[in-house]
Amino acid sequence: MTSGKQKSPQQEANRLSIMLRHVLGEDRFPVDVEALAREVSRNNADPIGKIVGGELPGFEGMLRPHRKRPEWHIVYNDDPRYRGRVRFTIAHEFGHYQLHRPVLSDRDYKSGTLQRDCDFQCKPLLPNAWQEAERQREEEADTFASYLLMPLDDYREQVNGEEMTVDLLNHITDRYGVSLLAACRKWIDFTDRRAVMIVARDGFARWGRASKSALKSGIFVRSGMQIPDDALAALGADERGFVSDRPVQRPAGVWNFSRGSEPVRELAMVSEFLDLSLTILQFDDAVYGRDFEEEPILDSYDKFMDGWTS
Repeated sequence: MTSGKQKSPQQEANRLSIMLRHVLGEDRFPVDVEALAREVSRNNADPIGKIVGGELPGFEGMLRPHRKRPEWHIVYNDDPRYRGRVRFTIAHEFGHYQLHRPVLSDRDYKSGTLQRDCDFQCKPLLPNAWQEAERQREEEADTFASYLLMPLDDYREQVNGEEMTVDLLNHITDRYGVSLLAACRKWIDFTDRRAVMIVARDGFARWGRASKSALKSGIFVRSGMQIPDDALAALGADERGFVSDRPVQRPAGVWNFSRGSEPVRELAMVSEFLDLSLTILQFDDAVYGRDFEEEPILDSYDKFMDGWTS
């Protein structure tokens, strides 16, 4: 963490986004996060000196200090399978720099080399292995990246309350230069609709995320949940890309959650490179004939979401 009061990831990202808007106006998308990180950090005694792609088996990226002088480097995984995540990964590591790094000075190098270990090594899809403090840092860095690359005011104008479709997803990924997973997670966190996203491999959920309104009505996804045989991702397992351009209406009985089963509109795709499937489920606003807001709200949305990431 930098010196002084702990920064809010949303507020810090919004501060930088406002600065970009004043300087670049509507031409600021997709955000040139490398140039931004260098420009912002050069005002500090320990700037970001390098941002480079490299082979990082088991990692998506890392923020690490120079061993000889007060300087930081961002290294990201340039595996072609993760190309869609590069911009988000760099923004994530920049978030660690802005929010969590210990400020380095010449005093830290008085012996000639840095003596303490303060790397931030970010692994994909391993939330259950993280300690609580590490999990919180990763979630904050993800939030920073999401708000920096996809500012909420601009994102709201693009989505405008619409149902999620392939065309809308493509528009979001093109405008902000982010992956499908990042675009979907932003929509799930933002939407007022009851919706969930599920990332699966070999017929089982690796991780998932539910909108607040979905959680209020008892709809959530746990890691290891089996994907139904009649799910679009299962039916289209031998295909690549989206199974359909628009959500497909599915009857009750296909998807089952803690509250039982209800009709749902399903959008699904299968990734050619990552051997993963992505499913977006969108539910009606009424549950069994009642307004879902009348149902008991989970004690803590944030507590429930602990351990989930994109």
